[in-house]
Amino acid sequence: MTGVKTLPDTATTPTGETHFRFTAVRIRRNPHTQALAAEVDAFEPRIEAAIAEERNLLAAEASAVAAVQFADHDLDDSVDFVWANVEKGSLLAQRLFGDLRPSELKRPTLGGQLDIMKTWPEALAEANKGVLKDHAPVVAARAQAGMQAADEKKNATQKLVDFRTIGTRVKLNQDHNKLRKSLYGKLGEIQHEHKLGAGWAESFFLQDSAEEPTLSQLDKKIGAATAELDALKKQREALAAQEAKIAAQRAQAAQQEKKAKLEALQKLKAELAAQEAALLSELSETDATNS
Repeated sequence: MTGVKTLPDTATTPTGETHFRFTAVRIRRNPHTQALAAEVDAFEPRIEAAIAEERNLLAAEASAVAAVQFADHDLDDSVDFVWANVEKGSLLAQRLFGDLRPSELKRPTLGGQLDIMKTWPEALAEANKGVLKDHAPVVAARAQAGMQAADEKKNATQKLVDFRTIGTRVKLNQDHNKLRKSLYGKLGEIQHEHKLGAGWAESFFLQDSAEEPTLSQLDKKIGAATAELDALKKQREALAAQEAKIAAQRAQAAQQEKKAKLEALQKLKAELAAQEAALLSELSETDATNS
């Protein structure tokens, strides 16, 4: 629409609200435009509802983040407790930690740490030390809480993303632009009818938009974003290396568990074979004596 900015579909909810209220108060107070007030009054509940929905989604995500952090703290507490009570260098320690130091295992917020620790209860339940055996159900409960918190955070974030990309906010911006176009057309007719001068209709719409920064502002934002991207890439590389190490530890622990089971079966087989040989020997001696 000529002379009036079209809000992008990605315009933030506060930006849309600012543009709407700028137009609404002027239409309501100008003596030439009060007949248009009903049109903006009818749209205002849409603005309010979107603001409330986004606020609730943000609150839900913040609550989920808190749950993740608390669950991670509890799992970290179990790492410290188990490490303090397990015999270093033992098969159990190797099964639980592999070649990871406790600080390395605790570093991810849930993620790989949760994947490892949700396998701990079974191993701790077989521990010879009472405090470790008793801690098995504690770890199980904490791992379950961690999985629930991680799912909650994932779902909350996805709902917020959907709101902003394909849901309420996008549809609100599209309908808001339709309203602005309709109002601008009617304001143009009023301007022409009352000979109110060029630019009168445009004056009802906010022209400066935070969505459209200047070239200088964009250059600054690009510079800042580039620096942030570089930092994020380094952070990702470090996290990827950590996750790879944890994955290797999980694979190693699984392999060791299989070897331990195989050794136990082989030992049992050898014991049974020895018992069988002894019984056969006794039967042979008994037969020889009876003969």
